[in-house]
Amino acid sequence: MEFEDFKKYVEENCRAKNIFLPKLTAYITDRVNSDENKLYLSPSQIEYEVKKAWNDTLRNLYTKVNKEITTKRTDPYPVKVEKWISVIRELEILDEFSDSIDEMEFD
Repeated sequence: MEFEDFKKYVEENCRAKNIFLPKLTAYITDRVNSDENKLYLSPSQIEYEVKKAWNDTLRNLYTKVNKEITTKRTDPYPVKVEKWISVIRELEILDEFSDSIDEMEFD
């Protein structure tokens, strides 16, 4: 499964993005607005950083899941996708991912 297809699958079938984006946006905004901050970020820069962090998080998850997948080079792409989805469901990866995002705290 290609990363973009994986990302789309996760975003459509998991609540993690709806937890992660507002949580990180609030954290970065609080840091920018704090008296100790010496860096200014505009709202569009904050949005960019949050989206970048989300993509990095998904890339890490993709790499971890990829280690669990065994496909043949000769498998057609739809077969590979089905194997990915099967492993994701079997290992309850989306539930665990959502739970870990929900429990995540920024310091």
